[in-house]
Amino acid sequence: MTERTKEIDAAASSLLDDELIQLITERDERALVALMNRYGGQVLAVGKRICEDELEANGVASDVFWDFWQHTESYQQCRGSLLAYLLTMARSRAIDRRRSAATFQRKRLAFAEFKQNDETAASPHISPEQATLQNEHAVEIQQAIGQLTDLQQRALQLAFFDGMSHSEVAHVLQVPLGTVKTHIRRGLLRLRCLLSESDSKSGSESELGSDSRSVEVGNNQ
Repeated sequence: MTERTKEIDAAASSLLDDELIQLITERDERALVALMNRYGGQVLAVGKRICEDELEANGVASDVFWDFWQHTESYQQCRGSLLAYLLTMARSRAIDRRRSAATFQRKRLAFAEFKQNDETAASPHISPEQATLQNEHAVEIQQAIGQLTDLQQRALQLAFFDGMSHSEVAHVLQVPLGTVKTHIRRGLLRLRCLLSESDSKSGSESELGSDSRSVEVGNNQ
């Protein structure tokens, strides 16, 4: 870093929030960095408190500042301070991530159990309703996995359903460890997105069905 660059960065960090916002609307990346340095720790703290996971919290912080960079005009000073706005965004993103992670974990466990015993429905320890739910979750995950790349599918299969470490997966697939980690992370993020969409669609269909039944009952009375 040159002395001139240091001077520019120091100048940016001394600007008021309003001045940084104006520069960000002009696509000044140094202004965004200055904003992240100023409020990044507080945004990250919200992510950690809600997600209880360092990696997810960092993802929350990245989402917040990226969204602000993309949609700076959404912030209106008359409605509160910039910090309050960023922390509200952080809370919303963190809750979304936590829900998504919980949904994915629940369905992954159901799928793993289904794979271990495809006779689940006949088990005396599991009710038919539980067996049906597990089978539905398994189908959802199978369909979601089918939308990943071949390497993502194989890496996730080995790591999560065959219980291999990342190093073992790299050895089996004959690819660098860093590549395996990247594909697993991207595959997981894509799966979470797909499964969350599946939950949203199921919820909407359920509500529609309920509304339809209400109309039918009302017409019959």
